[in-house]
Amino acid sequence: MEEAILLTVMATYTLLAALCSILFNRLKLPALIGYLVAGIIVTNVFDVTDDWHSVVEILSDIGLVMLMFSIGMEIDISKVMTQGKFAIKIALIQLPLLVLGGMVLGPVLGFGFVQSIALGAIISGSSTAVVLAVLKTKDILTSEEVELLVLITIMEDIGQVIILSMITPLLAGSTMDTNALILMIVSILAFMIISLIIGLKFVPRVINWVSDNVAKEVLVIFAIGLAFGMAILSVQVGLSMAIGAFLMGMMISPCKSCEGINHSIEPMKDLFMAMFFISVGMEIHVDVIIDNIPLILIIYLIFAVLKWSTVSLGYWICDADSRIGFMSAISLIAMGEFAFIIAKEAYDFGVFTDSMYTSVIGAALVSMVMLPFLTGSANRIWAAGTEHMPAPIKKFGSALSNTRDDIFEGFESSSKMTKKAFNKGMGHAYFNIIVIAVIEIAFYWLFDIASQWLHEVFGGELIWWEIGLVVLNLFMLLPPTARLIANAKIVSGLILNSCSHISMIRGHDRSSSFFNSLYRLNTFVVTLAIDFLIVLIVPNPLGLVEHLICLAVALVFMYLAYRKARRDAKAPLPELLCPIEDVNEAEPVSCPITDVEEDEEQASVSVDVAEGTTEKDE
Repeated sequence: MEEAILLTVMATYTLLAALCSILFNRLKLPALIGYLVAGIIVTNVFDVTDDWHSVVEILSDIGLVMLMFSIGMEIDISKVMTQGKFAIKIALIQLPLLVLGGMVLGPVLGFGFVQSIALGAIISGSSTAVVLAVLKTKDILTSEEVELLVLITIMEDIGQVIILSMITPLLAGSTMDTNALILMIVSILAFMIISLIIGLKFVPRVINWVSDNVAKEVLVIFAIGLAFGMAILSVQVGLSMAIGAFLMGMMISPCKSCEGINHSIEPMKDLFMAMFFISVGMEIHVDVIIDNIPLILIIYLIFAVLKWSTVSLGYWICDADSRIGFMSAISLIAMGEFAFIIAKEAYDFGVFTDSMYTSVIGAALVSMVMLPFLTGSANRIWAAGTEHMPAPIKKFGSALSNTRDDIFEGFESSSKMTKKAFNKGMGHAYFNIIVIAVIEIAFYWLFDIASQWLHEVFGGELIWWEIGLVVLNLFMLLPPTARLIANAKIVSGLILNSCSHISMIRGHDRSSSFFNSLYRLNTFVVTLAIDFLIVLIVPNPLGLVEHLICLAVALVFMYLAYRKARRDAKAPLPELLCPIEDVNEAEPVSCPITDVEEDEEQASVSVDVAEGTTEKDE
């Protein structure tokens, strides 16, 4: 690399980025947009040589490591554990829904299955820097509410790191053979486990010792070296270098000298971060933007609607003030830094085409440009919405809010065991949803590989092996889906009991017909219907007729299993090893819920979700 090329690139790009950022700063927009626009100008105006591209790629990789290292250090793990429960709940509600929204709406836009997952991952997060920069100029939230939003964006960052770790094998699947892909998955799991267990235990001790025994500048160099070392290990196992740098930042965050390290590397981070976003902008061509303006706007609208609705839903479920939830949701409608990182990973792996990549980046830019206008109009939008909302919708919303208030009030007066049962039921339901998602992602990865291997080794028609794999997938989905429905019914029972208790106290009945219907669902029928719908949605080469054959085969096997269970139940019991009178008679198990229309009998309920049993305390 010649010195002239390096100096020319640094001088040209940094000056252009600074000028663009100054211009956008005058418009009260974040400097990040200026960096991206500088990259767009470079690639569309200048004659960029391969040598220039090589220099920019190296500098952008440094910027990515520094950016993610800094984000990781800003995460206060102890604060998150003590004060971040609300933020964690909001993230747990909105992140899966946004990813699911991308997976459902992606095919409508012409995206493939992996492309749709990448789209969902991209739109799932918000930019901490952009949100803070905008909220500093807008007086719509208090400092405590803004701090809560920061915690939510931190939870989103952590969630997107996990999502990126999970989808990296998917993104790389098109460019790797089967053995390499399996090795990558195993390596990623081992890398993440070792990093979390060993790193968080020993790295803070090492950093604290270095901080106490050497000069400050040596400490900073040592920390940066650890960040790049972790980035190298991350690349070696098949992950993005961003994940390794982020993990090292999290490991250093508990250290007493973390704030000083972060402050010392800030100028270096700002310089190389600018180079990273310039390199992102350099992948965008003006003619491609013009050709994809409708797709850019559609992706932005999808992101804006899903982000606003899911965050508002999270605030509503967590019993927060509706106006605060609305304002907070509006304030998060700006795609985060991870949107560019995930999009670039997908583009580098060949998952995104030029058109898709440009559309996603364009939508992210639009979201950042629009955020100041949305937050500035948030109060007017709220006032107009509440004033002109149709009466039926307002009545329906009021009924939902009243039911929610009754549920929370009922649980406040419930026993600790009931609260524990409710939390455990929700946790188990969430875990089973994750298990279902993992099964389907694995099924998508391995379907073609497994069907071809079975066909080559055992012979026979390929279509029958494909049908057999779909039937196997259906059976694998049954246990987690059945547990999900069972936990949903238990939670519904607790909610009904809570509402019934409050209704008796207040002298009116607000018991929800929805929860009553959910509690009375037939678990087997609903489980089979959900699993069959999942099998239909997840891409595979079978048509509708073949899917119906799979369903018929599954029903036959289930019927045979049911008949065997009935025969086993009728078989005589073996002789007991002890006299019957020595066995303590078990307490009868009673239903946790009385008929919601009867107010004669009220009960406090405790539920052991793990064992699926309920106890009724008269």
